[in-house]
Amino acid sequence: MVLRKPSQERWSIRFASARAKREWDSATTIEPEIMGDEKERLHVRPMDRGDNPRRTHPLKGSRAKVTIQDERLPVWQREPTSAGRIWYAPDKKTHTVWITKVSLSHPKENEHP
Repeated sequence: MVLRKPSQERWSIRFASARAKREWDSATTIEPEIMGDEKERLHVRPMDRGDNPRRTHPLKGSRAKVTIQDERLPVWQREPTSAGRIWYAPDKKTHTVWITKVSLSHPKENEHP
């Protein structure tokens, strides 16, 4: 369960592609409790690394940025399970978290967004 401060502004969650939406929906069907917690976490603190910095971090190198709606955004990775990954791009200007890819199995290096 994700705890939030009463005054925290909620971020909206959107999907960067139809594929990302399908992946999210599939993961939610398989792991509803985990994905429910992840959704709430992304709504309230998408860039907070305080609980476990190894499970939430910005990507580096060629995968560190993505263009969404003509904006270059940083790409972050969240690990909801030991093998699972959620890649997303938080837009600070609009308070929107753009989900770019979701996988509950460990992704291969070339499958990252």
